[in-house]
Amino acid sequence: MIEFTHHGIKVKCKPERAMQYRAAMDKPPKIKVKVDRRFDCMRRHYPKFYAGLTTTADYVREYASINNHQHLIGLEYTHADRLAPMLDASAPEVLEELDADYVPTAKARKITPKQAIIQALDALKAGDMDTAQCILEEALK
Repeated sequence: MIEFTHHGIKVKCKPERAMQYRAAMDKPPKIKVKVDRRFDCMRRHYPKFYAGLTTTADYVREYASINNHQHLIGLEYTHADRLAPMLDASAPEVLEELDADYVPTAKARKITPKQAIIQALDALKAGDMDTAQCILEEALK
């Protein structure tokens, strides 16, 4: 092991590695940029609602002013001149009404062969031979 000093730094290493250490110490130091974690420049920020924010154009204007550091491309909205749907009763949010007479159909429950045999035996106990036969035929399909 050898010990040498280079630019005020004491190094103790094997002789075959001394030149590699000197070359590494001659390189300029890497500059680390301190990043403020409270504000991420790549993150988008969205405006908070206030009483005057009623149209889409107002919202887009607020959004663009908050995120102008990202150099966003200007966008044109065709519907930016009207009120938001929740504020304008003339433009309903739901376009189709539900049918009041609609009743969802229930799918027939598939029973296992074991359950079919139990149901058929119960029907035989009750004396209903036709029902027992229908249950067993359905289970065998």
